[in-house]
Amino acid sequence: MKRIVTMVATGCMIGVLTGCGVPQEEHDAKVAELSSAWAEVETHKQKIADLESLLKAEQGKVRSKRIELDDAARRVKELKKSEAATTSALVEEKSKVSKLEGELANADSSTGIAEDRASEAEAKLVELRAKYEKVVADFAQFKKNLRAISGTSTPSSAPAESTEEKSHSETAASLLDEMSLQ
Repeated sequence: MKRIVTMVATGCMIGVLTGCGVPQEEHDAKVAELSSAWAEVETHKQKIADLESLLKAEQGKVRSKRIELDDAARRVKELKKSEAATTSALVEEKSKVSKLEGELANADSSTGIAEDRASEAEAKLVELRAKYEKVVADFAQFKKNLRAISGTSTPSSAPAESTEEKSHSETAASLLDEMSLQ
């Protein structure tokens, strides 16, 4: 075994010293090509890392925009509910306003009718007062005439009253006196 190990070690040494039959320039070119490929791999790894960080940043932005969009959608739903409630309340208020406007029109109409009736009543009152004044004046004249007939002596040219006429005139005078006392 010792011999085998020595032979292998000697073969390796000969191979190293002779360069395995590959010229040095070709070997250096391949090493340079390999180094260049490894440098390119490292550059691509760096670009991939940069792109992965950019991708993660963009995914973060997408997540935040998605959250904002979900919040906005929720707010839109809430606003639609609020708008529906407000619209319903507005319709209710418009209905109340219409009802109140109708009541106001009825009240205005009733007021106009009442004012017309009041004007008619005032006109009738004025007419009745005028009639009352006339009746009072006629009654005063009637009383005066009746007292004149019953209380004064008849002039000599006037015919003498009969007793029946005197009793009627006295009854009328007494009625007038009672009316005056009341």
